[in-house]
Amino acid sequence: MMMMMMKYLGIPAEIAAAWLQSKPSPKLEKDGDTYIASTTDENGEKKELKFESGVEFEEEILPGITAKTVFTVEPEQAIQVQTFPDGRSITYKRQYKDKDLVVELTLSTWDGSATRYYKAE
Repeated sequence: MMMMMMKYLGIPAEIAAAWLQSKPSPKLEKDGDTYIASTTDENGEKKELKFESGVEFEEEILPGITAKTVFTVEPEQAIQVQTFPDGRSITYKRQYKDKDLVVELTLSTWDGSATRYYKAE
């Protein structure tokens, strides 16, 4: 399902395949009213997003691709909605359980959903 979703979004096959094979380490931390969502890939490269729950901000998804993004943080879950200039949106529902993370992705213009599972090491 994840590959179908990425194809639907127009993500080139080689980028989609690399992303699906990756094993990133995601983390969500709180610092006062600010949250930091970070992802570290296998090469140690880190991407961070700093945000406040419920406050919309502009996010660069890929070079030249931006979205209006808002996170809503609740106990044991964080919901992220990215809305693109063409009106499409992606919703990421991140559920934190013990040391596991389950991310369910849905699109406003696609009937399917995709789920990715992360295990802490």
